[in-house]
Amino acid sequence: MDKNKLFLGFMTAALGLFLLISPDTFISFFVILLGIAAVIDGIFILAATRDLIIDPQYKLIVTVRGVLSVVVGLLAVILPIAVAAVVWKAMAYTLAIYLVISAGMQIYTITKLHRNGIMIRQSLIEVASSLTLALVLFIIPAQTAGHMIVRLFGIVLLIIGIGLFVIQWKSRPEVIIPDSVDTIENEEVES
Repeated sequence: MDKNKLFLGFMTAALGLFLLISPDTFISFFVILLGIAAVIDGIFILAATRDLIIDPQYKLIVTVRGVLSVVVGLLAVILPIAVAAVVWKAMAYTLAIYLVISAGMQIYTITKLHRNGIMIRQSLIEVASSLTLALVLFIIPAQTAGHMIVRLFGIVLLIIGIGLFVIQWKSRPEVIIPDSVDTIENEEVES
């Protein structure tokens, strides 16, 4: 029995149960988590990718994208915590719009990077992830569809978590405690 997998199964089931019980709390937590990721991404963009190639248009687009990422990320973290619950829905839509705009800006920068011989695979993955997250953020705040999707995801996580827990529990080593222990001494056979 792997105790790490047992714990993972328990935590997955607990997360699934949390999604079933309180989808609104999860959605607001998700928005805040994406805000933190946007701030980190913006800082990385400004620090690492702005000077990859010597092109003033590229540098301007990357700088605007980095600053926009930091500002929207900070708003997504600060506003839902400081203001009423209505704001997190607005921030979800704002984050979704930001992700679409950011993906568009990144597609432009990908073409510039590709022309200069810089690998773009990671950037393509980031664009696809941004567009997927934007789609999720557009759907989730809608009361009926969003709650249904979050609860469905919660059911899936609950089933996976319980399955992991049961599999690990059943595969634990069986320990048999003997009543008595007899030792047999080896006798050397003389030839």
